[in-house]
Amino acid sequence: MNKRKGLMKTEKLDQKLAGIDRGAVVRGLRALTAPCYESTLLRIAFPDMEIASASPLDLYRSHFALFHLLYRLQDEFYQKGVYLHVHFMRIFLAEYPVSGKCRYYIDDTGRFCGEDCEGEDDYCPFHRKRVGESALETLSVKYFYLDRDNFDRLDEKTAEAFLQGAWELLTRYGEYEKSLSVLGITGAPDLITVKRNFRRLAMEHHPDRGAESHRRFNEINRAYRLLLRVIPG
Repeated sequence: MNKRKGLMKTEKLDQKLAGIDRGAVVRGLRALTAPCYESTLLRIAFPDMEIASASPLDLYRSHFALFHLLYRLQDEFYQKGVYLHVHFMRIFLAEYPVSGKCRYYIDDTGRFCGEDCEGEDDYCPFHRKRVGESALETLSVKYFYLDRDNFDRLDEKTAEAFLQGAWELLTRYGEYEKSLSVLGITGAPDLITVKRNFRRLAMEHHPDRGAESHRRFNEINRAYRLLLRVIPG
């Protein structure tokens, strides 16, 4: 019985993927001259879907199928020396720097660092330290979408909560980026990192320590509460 359920899940995702014109998505990616929102590719992948009126569960599954495909394409582009950056606010293709130049991708600019590396390293000394902080989080997000079981793990209620967080992030992205900066978070954030950094900074800037600490604590707390709402648990 469990084996049959597993096959049904695989079939559902495969059916969703079969509805995507893979060639059209690749052409859409190659035609980009600037990073695009996920909604741009959703319209290419599912031209008959009305995004505004789709149910939360249908929208989530379309989103999941698209990202599953994008992360598979990421591996294929890598073999051709091209990096596919996947984020629902910024999706873009960029050619990797030549050997000896830093391959750290700067999300804000949509470009690689490009500074000289030491020896055969892929990162400059500055970004070698930073890449270790974000590599596992980035890998975790990728494998969430490559794990087929996650396609069916959300029901209508939890899918709606997931998308509400994503919608708030879409409409308040500037505040989101500022909140990450306030909490000293780089790379793909997760709730464990958010909570850990909040506790450390809240103790350092406890409001009982004076007016400046009170102001700083309020700033930290506002950033923390926003990130709790928009980052999936």
